[in-house]
Amino acid sequence: MRRLTLLTLFICSSGCGGNYATPTTPTPPPAPLSAASAPVVPSNRPATNWKADAIVTAVVRGDGGPCGWGTSPGETRVGVEWNIKIDGAAISMDEDMPNWPTDDIPYKGTLSGNEFTVAVDLGPDWLKWVCQWRGATLSGRFSDDRSTFEATEKVFWGTVEGGTTVTRRWSGRAVQ
Repeated sequence: MRRLTLLTLFICSSGCGGNYATPTTPTPPPAPLSAASAPVVPSNRPATNWKADAIVTAVVRGDGGPCGWGTSPGETRVGVEWNIKIDGAAISMDEDMPNWPTDDIPYKGTLSGNEFTVAVDLGPDWLKWVCQWRGATLSGRFSDDRSTFEATEKVFWGTVEGGTTVTRRWSGRAVQ
């Protein structure tokens, strides 16, 4: 066995040649990419134009969910980014912009004066999601100068008959 090991070492070391010379000048590292040569990735994510704080005020547990943040009474979240657009009596209120476009809540609905009612309904597709998130509603009021809002959000998981509902209270403010 020892003879086989020595023979293997001899063959391996003689196969290297002996013509190898250690370089005396190190190879310079590659030049970093300049900003001009870096690929530009277009972003069509809507801008954050509101921030809001929430507190969970109630939880009714049933089938499905809940999952994600804000699923226990008293739990809070501060500085959540929103994109709110008003077009006449139509309003869209997109909650949680850093998670756009896959895990935000893109509410759409109506505005009457300063009162709004918006919703997201996944229809029959809710069963394909792990948490069985079915949708949500948000209703509330803007201040007279529309610089703040107060709203109540209800988030639904599971069946209509016996699902889980989480209620959150929101206070929002416009940002520039």
